[in-house]
Amino acid sequence: MPTNASEDILTSVSRRNFLKKGTCGLMTVGPLVNTISQLKLMQSAAASTVTSDYKAIVCLFLRGGCDTNNVLIPIGSHGQAASYQTDRSVVQITESDIATAGSALTTASTSGQYGLHPSMPKLAGMFNSGQVAAVSNVGTLAEPTTRDTYNDARLPRQLFSHSDQQTQWMSSVSDKAFTSGWGGRVADLVHDTMNPDSAISMLITAAGNNDFMVSPGGSVPQYSVSSTGAISISSFGTNYANALEDGAYRTNSTGQRLKAMEQIMAYSHAHILEKGYNASVRRARESEAKVSEALSIKAGLSYTDEDSGEPVGMDFESIFEAHGAGDSGLGRELIAILNMIAGRKALGNNRQVFFVDLGGFDNHAALLSSQAPLLGQLDNCLAAYSDCLDRIALADATFNTDQVTLFTSSDFNRTWTPNSDDPEDAGTDHAWGTHTFLMGGAVKGGQIYGRGYPTLAVGGPDDVPKGTRGRWIPTTSVDEYSAVLANWFGVSYGSSEMATIFPNLSRFSSSTAVAPPTELDFLMS
Repeated sequence: MPTNASEDILTSVSRRNFLKKGTCGLMTVGPLVNTISQLKLMQSAAASTVTSDYKAIVCLFLRGGCDTNNVLIPIGSHGQAASYQTDRSVVQITESDIATAGSALTTASTSGQYGLHPSMPKLAGMFNSGQVAAVSNVGTLAEPTTRDTYNDARLPRQLFSHSDQQTQWMSSVSDKAFTSGWGGRVADLVHDTMNPDSAISMLITAAGNNDFMVSPGGSVPQYSVSSTGAISISSFGTNYANALEDGAYRTNSTGQRLKAMEQIMAYSHAHILEKGYNASVRRARESEAKVSEALSIKAGLSYTDEDSGEPVGMDFESIFEAHGAGDSGLGRELIAILNMIAGRKALGNNRQVFFVDLGGFDNHAALLSSQAPLLGQLDNCLAAYSDCLDRIALADATFNTDQVTLFTSSDFNRTWTPNSDDPEDAGTDHAWGTHTFLMGGAVKGGQIYGRGYPTLAVGGPDDVPKGTRGRWIPTTSVDEYSAVLANWFGVSYGSSEMATIFPNLSRFSSSTAVAPPTELDFLMS
């Protein structure tokens, strides 16, 4: 039995969801769970209508716990610039390197001047031009917590653990066992009303199944895509090109194998699990057709180059290569979702949620040499991604960049002081409050949001009271950060839907539950 209101909200099944799932709920057992979750498609395959109210959110997860103490750096006139240079010791980023790279942030801040890691000059340029914003000291919280209340406060479960903190960032519920992700709960509540002509799930991942997109009871499944399109059933190749030609089975072995498989699927089956599996495979084939249609729409888009007067198509791969991100795994994931955004009319969703990730940030050793190429990859990929969205807007009069917002998340920040005096070997360890970034046309860019940059001092007012080398207690919760995104997406503050998605939100003051705090008003309505 649920022990409190929050748990009841997350575990209860509404009448609408019960009717929607029907007997399919019996299939969510045993080893078929992952298969059906991957293959299941929303029932409608009707002609789709995507309105001008289209919106998409893109979650970019930095796996491993990115050390953002070396990403958003106090420099120059900032009152903590000297503390940074002293305390970070052998893992510090020098102001001269920031100046040489052109990664200083020119927008004035009440606390002083900042710079980004020298591997991120493009992101700094986008911040300075108003396309990107930062939010400081965000993290998992079960309730507001300070250094003075730390020993008595409800704390996140398994604080400082990679897997637990990743899950809690994706769920927003840090004091309960995982049941669903906040992206999945958003989809569960808005999919039926916002996507009446849906032909495919609104939850699309280019990085495999993830906790962020787990919906209550699997009501809205995750659907995986790659940069070349849908992920086909094994042995049949990308988009079944090896098995089909003009809608007919090829005469080769793969074509005949697919024909035989679909003939078997057409037989009557007495067992409900067999029926469910066959229906899932058929829907997967229908889904792949919709993804192929989306790719065709994207391939048909073009705009006229002002200089040459020639048409320019949506060659996202070349754009990523031009930005130095052609061989990037993150680049391929971003291309996959850009394809779906460009071809969104075939998918029939007015609301879409996407997921991509970049791993490798668990830098307990060799932080300087390990982090720089990762942040460089991130910088190049985000610049290319932004460039591609601009191209879609040029080619498609029904799209503008205000309709897509990307935000970053990570397990946690890293310790303020390094774990070694050797500059080649030194790394940093698991910590807590971190800094995040948002980008998109709806972002009120060029600013650093949040309830103040943390005091950078071991034993300072923002540090965990014991057993620490500088672990900042978050001053903005994941709940509050994510609720601003959900509100922009169409979930109203003060609504029962917002309370269902973020059951702990009201703990961070009653005003937070009904309106975004002024310190977090980082998106245009």
